[in-house]
Amino acid sequence: MDFKKLKEACNKAGINEIEVYKVESKETSINTFNQVVDKNEVCFTNELYVRGVYNSHIAALKIERDDDSEIDLIVKLLKDNASIIESNDPYFIYEGSDSYLEVMEDEHDYDEYSLADKIAFCQRLEQFCKDKSEYVMTTQAQLAVEERRISIENSKGLSLKRGNKIAMCGCVAVIRKDNDVKQGYFFDVVKNFKDFDFDKLYKKAVERPLSAIGAASVASAKYPVVFENSAACSLLSCFLSMVSGEAVIKKLSLLKDKLNEKVFGDNITIYDDPLYEDAVSKPTFDDEGVATKKKALIENGVLKTFLHNLKTAKMLNTESTGNGFKTGDGNISVSPTNMVVKSTDVSFDEMIKDIDNGILITQMMGQHAGVNAVSGAFNLQSSGYKIENGKITAPITLFIVSGNIIDLLNNVVNISNDYERSGKLSCGSMYIKELNISGK
Repeated sequence: MDFKKLKEACNKAGINEIEVYKVESKETSINTFNQVVDKNEVCFTNELYVRGVYNSHIAALKIERDDDSEIDLIVKLLKDNASIIESNDPYFIYEGSDSYLEVMEDEHDYDEYSLADKIAFCQRLEQFCKDKSEYVMTTQAQLAVEERRISIENSKGLSLKRGNKIAMCGCVAVIRKDNDVKQGYFFDVVKNFKDFDFDKLYKKAVERPLSAIGAASVASAKYPVVFENSAACSLLSCFLSMVSGEAVIKKLSLLKDKLNEKVFGDNITIYDDPLYEDAVSKPTFDDEGVATKKKALIENGVLKTFLHNLKTAKMLNTESTGNGFKTGDGNISVSPTNMVVKSTDVSFDEMIKDIDNGILITQMMGQHAGVNAVSGAFNLQSSGYKIENGKITAPITLFIVSGNIIDLLNNVVNISNDYERSGKLSCGSMYIKELNISGK
């Protein structure tokens, strides 16, 4: 769609500010089940999110046809929608930041693999698990490659583009041994298919569930607890709203009145880094056109800033941090780019060597019901292993770990250097001095 034509048509109709946010994507999805192709799809999307200001009210709409023939309809819908809006909430059509970070797109080998090659890769994932263990009964592999292009153009002269290409692949394995059935899985976002870690796939999808067969509960008590990196990410992700300006405005943040105060232990530093080396996506601007930047949210336990979009920044008399991103319905919310919990140089094995009687948590369930992001409390059914004399020993299951995120982050003994990425959060395994464990 020709933006100049749209802008001229809007101006003639009395729409004096206009913005077009465009998303183009292509996604290839392949599933195999016991090495038989179960899904093989290629999907294309082309979406326009248009905002316009008419009679001091801003209206928004979504169009799925990127064509000049839609201009008259867009103008009509913007006027109609704006005419029925009664709210006087502030709106923002952003003129642009002074400068933007520069980033080179990661190199990938995705395009070197034909559709047949991608199917064969899925089948290879399954076969690898089956070849390594006689206890693997069924397998299911998945592969998805998404190419996404975003552009923002508005009547204030803003014109930005960014692109990203990612691939996710992995396998689920069902294990049967000694009349016990377990399920394991491993999925990872990869920059190159040729670098996929097959040994890690086997360890997570096959070896881990095999080692959990025969797991029992554990006596109720307070224990030193280590959250394995993926479990630490899972738990901390439930509390990301603590540092959201939206949550502060709604009075739903645990830290709402704590800016520039000590809130966590000295060894807790959390930053948001749009160009984090291991990140899946590296946005140099957010979905409002504001430049992104690296910033410390928590530094040595002190709350340094909240994350903001333009609206929350205005309401709290500060500046946007470049964290305004669209949700599924097209509205702008507050979201991190790439949140990283700073670790030490200590390895996982070194970190646990002095734990005589502790718990390693590898998996938690029921976060939708067992976490209260407002109070900070969590009570989660978990599974994992005993830590005895500095070594991982017997598998355990059906126990509840409980506590409060504020207390937890004030009692972190160490964070090892085994970073794991989960969504927009990266963290190493986290050793907590003591937590309540409810078992047998």
